[in-house]
Amino acid sequence: MPIIGVVVFLGLAAQIFIAGLANDFGIGRVTVNGDSVTVDTPTYAGIMGNGNTYKVSAEGARTALTDLNVIDLQKATVVLLKPDGAEMTARADTASLETIRQTATVPGTAHVSDSMGSTGTLDKLFIDWPRQTMKAAGPVSFQLAGGATLDADGLEYDAKTAVWTFKHATVTLPDLPGDTP
Repeated sequence: MPIIGVVVFLGLAAQIFIAGLANDFGIGRVTVNGDSVTVDTPTYAGIMGNGNTYKVSAEGARTALTDLNVIDLQKATVVLLKPDGAEMTARADTASLETIRQTATVPGTAHVSDSMGSTGTLDKLFIDWPRQTMKAAGPVSFQLAGGATLDADGLEYDAKTAVWTFKHATVTLPDLPGDTP
């Protein structure tokens, strides 16, 4: 292994150790393989500016030694817990984290659910943690706990203002009491 690889690995080890002291980061086995570092079962947790807490976990993570800023995740899960106790979960087969910009990208489909019983899917998802925004550039589909459905060509969400903006949305409401066909 070239000396730069050793220096990079020691830098990663130091970051992992410091984060471990704060109990917000965990890992399984670490493997250095040529030009990349692979980590089994990584987890990371934090608090957003609005008081929400989050935990990111994955079955595996890989980063190139030449670009430690980008971490590719396999079987990723993000759990968001709001101060009022509401919980939201998102899962994706693959995702990428950019550590400097603190962003996450899901190139495929993210499957979401919440503690109220709603479920959905979002395609081509981009999350910006510092800005507290989320954008799905592809189709989105939600099945709400009350029976309503929402399908759209995309969405933008701003957590600071709690504004959801859907592109070409169709909302289907269940029959309401007293409705006649």
